[in-house]
Amino acid sequence: MNTYKLKSARASMGYTQVEMAKMLSITQKTYNRKELGIVDFNLREVTKIISILKLDVENVYAIFFNDNITNCISNEVTKNA
Repeated sequence: MNTYKLKSARASMGYTQVEMAKMLSITQKTYNRKELGIVDFNLREVTKIISILKLDVENVYAIFFNDNITNCISNEVTKNA
């Protein structure tokens, strides 16, 4: 996950970490840890972030993907298989 691009996208939409946390139904501390990459976002949270920040496919890829699918998504896929 590209934490810098996520923070930039959030800031460009004018949202604080507190506001994002409320919209995701998590604490600000948890959101902060996730935005810093310490803890992974789950699939529901990623989906909500995409909607909240109005991310296009290019930005979704740049933020949440690298050479491999991020742990949060791969774990969900494995769990639901």
